[in-house]
Amino acid sequence: MKLTYTAQNPGSSSGTTLSTFLGAFQGTVSVLFTLLAGYIMARRGYLTHDTVRRVSKLCTTLFLPCLIVEEMGPELTANNLAAVWIVPLWGLFSTGLAHAVGYFVGKRLLRLPYWTVAASGRPNSNALPLILLQSLEHTGVLDTLSRPGESVSHTLSRAKSLILLNAVVQQCLTFQIAPNIIARDDGHKARDDEDPEDQDTLRPGPGRLTSVVQDPERVGLLDGGDYDGVDESDDETRAEGSRGGRHALDAIADQPDIHWPDRLRVLEQPVKTIASGISAPLLGAVIALVIGITPPLHHAILDTDGALYGSITQTVKNLGELFVVLQTVIVGAELAVVRSSNPGALATSWVLFVRFGVMPALSLLFVWATAGRGWYVDDQLVWFLLILIPAGPSAMLLVSVAELVNTDQGAIAGYLTIAYLVSPLMAIVCSLGLSVVHSASARVSGL
Repeated sequence: MKLTYTAQNPGSSSGTTLSTFLGAFQGTVSVLFTLLAGYIMARRGYLTHDTVRRVSKLCTTLFLPCLIVEEMGPELTANNLAAVWIVPLWGLFSTGLAHAVGYFVGKRLLRLPYWTVAASGRPNSNALPLILLQSLEHTGVLDTLSRPGESVSHTLSRAKSLILLNAVVQQCLTFQIAPNIIARDDGHKARDDEDPEDQDTLRPGPGRLTSVVQDPERVGLLDGGDYDGVDESDDETRAEGSRGGRHALDAIADQPDIHWPDRLRVLEQPVKTIASGISAPLLGAVIALVIGITPPLHHAILDTDGALYGSITQTVKNLGELFVVLQTVIVGAELAVVRSSNPGALATSWVLFVRFGVMPALSLLFVWATAGRGWYVDDQLVWFLLILIPAGPSAMLLVSVAELVNTDQGAIAGYLTIAYLVSPLMAIVCSLGLSVVHSASARVSGL
C-alpha cells in the first residue's frame, strides 16, 4: 500500500502530523529492509568478509565520486554555493558539537570507551539519508518541500546534491579525527593473531624485528661447521626459513629510489601531506565544482544537448546510480560479517540517546530559532536537511576506522547492529522536522 502525503495548511494539525509520520515511517522501514537484505545474504554465505570490504571500497572510490559529479555538478554554480553555504557549515559544526558532547559527558563523566565519542559524533551522511529521501519522494512527503512550480524529481536532485556536499565534509573530518580517537581504546589485536605472512613483511619506518634473512647459497661463518648429523627435517626447516626471508623482501622489491629535485625538496612534505588527505569523494567534489562553475564544461557535460552528455555523462550517471542501494546492502552485510561483541548497555544507550535524541533536538531548535530570519536562504528543503543531517545512526565507516588502527571492532559492530535496527525512529525526526519547517515557512509568509 502506498501512502501519499498531501500538502495541507502549514499550520500543523493532528491529521497532518500523523500522515507525515506514516509517510516517513514507510521510508525508514524501506531503509531497514534494504539493510536486512544485505545482512541475510551475508549470513547465508553469499557475501564473505573480504567481498564486503572490496565492494564497500568500490562504492567509496568509484560509485560515490560518480554520484557526486552527477548530482553536485549541476548545483555547484556560484549563485547556488552562495545560497547553500549553511549546509556544510552546519554539518561541520554539528559534528564537532556531537563529538564534544560524546567526550565531555560520555567519556569524562560516564567513563565510557573512546569509541563512543566517535560514534556519537559521526552520523551516516551518505547512503542512509539518500535512500531515505528516495523513500520520502515515493510516499509524497518530499512534495511539501518543493519550491513553487518545482517538480518533485528536481527537489530530490537538489536534496541529493546537498546531502553529498555534506558527506564530503564529513568524510574528510572522519579520517582526520576518528582514528586518533578510536585508537585510544584498549583491545588491540595480539601479535599472535596476525597473519604470519604479515609478520614476515618488511614495512617502512620503525617496526618489529623479523626473522633473519639468510641466502642459502652464502652460508654465514657461524653456520659453516660440520653438517654431519643434521637430518633432513633440519634441512627442510632451513629451506623454509630462507623462503620466508625472501618473502620478507617482497614488500620492498622493485621499489624505485625516487628523490625530489633539490630545488623542490622544500615542497615534498607539504605535497605528500595534501595528497594523503585527498580521498576519492573529495576528488569527485573538486571535479564537480570545476565542471559546475566553468560554463563551457557545464554546457558540454551537464546540459542534455552538450557534446559529452550522451557518452561521458551517461556513463558517470549509470555508475553513480549504483551507489545508494548497493552501499546500503553492503552496510547490512558488514553488520553480519564483522564479529560483534556486547558493547555494554550504558554505552549503547548513551550513543543512541545522542544520535536519536540530543542531536535531532538541537537541530530542531536551531532551525526553529534561525530559519526565515534572513540569516541564510529561505528554502524549506534546506531547512529540512539541516534537521536531517546531524540525526540518525552512526556511520558504518567507524568499523573500517577501527580496523585501520588495529583496534577491536566487536563493540562497535554490536552497537551499530542495534542502532540500525532502531533506525525507524528517524520517522519521528522527519515528522517533527516538517512541522518546524512549516512553522518557519508560515513566519516568512506572515501567516
